Amino acid sequence: MGRIVPVPVNEAPGNYDTAALFNAQVRDLNNFALGPPVFLGYATTAQSIAGSNAMVALNLDTETLDADGGHSTVTNTSRYTPTVAGLYLVFGSVGWPNTVTGDRRLQIGLNGGGVIGSGASFDPSNAVTSGMQTSAFVTCNGSTDYIEVMAAQASGGAMNTSAGASIFTASMRVLWISR
Repeated sequence: MGRIVPVPVNEAPGNYDTAALFNAQVRDLNNFALGPPVFLGYATTAQSIAGSNAMVALNLDTETLDADGGHSTVTNTSRYTPTVAGLYLVFGSVGWPNTVTGDRRLQIGLNGGGVIGSGASFDPSNAVTSGMQTSAFVTCNGSTDYIEVMAAQASGGAMNTSAGASIFTASMRVLWISR
C-alpha cells in the first residue's frame, strides 16, 4: 500500500497547540515534503525496436533512485507505478544509432497509451547518434496507474536503442509534484 499525502488540520479559536496538532500540522507535512516520490531508471542493455513505427515501451533494467518502490528491475521493467496519488512530472529519453533512414518518435505513456502533448519526433537527415527527450505532467491514482517511456522508429528494419553509460541512454525520470 502506498503512502498518503498528509492533510493539514484546521486551526480554530480555543485550540491548544498540542503535540498531536503540531505533528499533524507541521511534522508530517515536512517529513513528506523532505522525501517525496521520485524515480530515475535507465537501460544498460540495448533494446531492439522494429521498424514499423509502432510505439514500444522501453525497458529500464537499472534504478538510480526509487524512493517509494514503484519500479521493478525484474517484472514489467518498462513501468513505474506511483504509490502516492497525485500529479507527476515525467521525463523520458532515448538514443538512436547513426542511420539516416526513417522517422524516430518518443512519448510518455500512461496505462499503455500516449499522454496528450508528450510526443517528440524527428527525421534523422545526418548520420550521427541522435538523442531525444520529452516530458509530460501525468496524474496517477497511486495504485494501478503506470507510466512508461515509449519509442518507435520507421527505418524499415529493427534498430537498437542506446544503452549503458551514455548521455543518449534510454531513461525515465519521475517527480511527484502535488496531490
